[in-house]
Amino acid sequence: MHPLTPIVPPLAMLHCVSDSAGGSLANWYISRKAFLQLLDTLEEAQYQTTHFAELTEQKKSGGFSRKVILTFDDCAKHLLDFAVPELVKRKLKAAFFMPTAYIGGYNAWDVEKGAERMELMNEEDLKELVRLGMEVGSHSHHHVQLKNLSGTEKLRQEVRLSKELLQDITGRPVYSFAYPFGSVPDDYRTVLSSAGYHYGLSIYQPFETKLALRRFGVYEKDTPATLRKKLSGRYRWMRTLYDAVKKN
Repeated sequence: MHPLTPIVPPLAMLHCVSDSAGGSLANWYISRKAFLQLLDTLEEAQYQTTHFAELTEQKKSGGFSRKVILTFDDCAKHLLDFAVPELVKRKLKAAFFMPTAYIGGYNAWDVEKGAERMELMNEEDLKELVRLGMEVGSHSHHHVQLKNLSGTEKLRQEVRLSKELLQDITGRPVYSFAYPFGSVPDDYRTVLSSAGYHYGLSIYQPFETKLALRRFGVYEKDTPATLRKKLSGRYRWMRTLYDAVKKN
């Protein structure tokens, strides 16, 4: 495979969709208007959504033209009020990544640093996502910087326990893992593959593999033009250079 051949479709990274964003978490929010703009742009450009469970179970390894994967980190409960119903209404799919120590709780990793409290989905919410055709993936157990745990048993526990808990809750295999903070441990290949994951999602990644994939962020300032650029093959090629600089 050519080093620039896409391993997966473009991956869009989102966290929160709400008109009541503010404070220290504002960078992780987009408004409802911005979210609708994203979905409108995808539909106008004739993109279809998929997710990692579908890629795995249908054994797809190419032909990603006009495909995109929407990913939501942390599983904020408010997504069920607007974002998820909007996806369902348009017959779109997405992948949601849950830090399992906080199921039915709140974003303690942010709050302990002085950020605002945000309620997270509970077990019934995660089951409902699966029922609606969405994917539920792992975001580790405690939402910590995993690179700091490289080579430790604690890292293996973070990765394995979250997978086991989510599979018990949803009754579905968990194929994908999103690294909290985009923090990829040195031994990620061994740890994720031994736990049975097929895909791992980072943010900035100079050398992309199936277990360390790049994502592009969706922000309030985005326009249809910038979104189309981020979806393009040229942008993905540019990221091989940009991410190498960003990571250094």
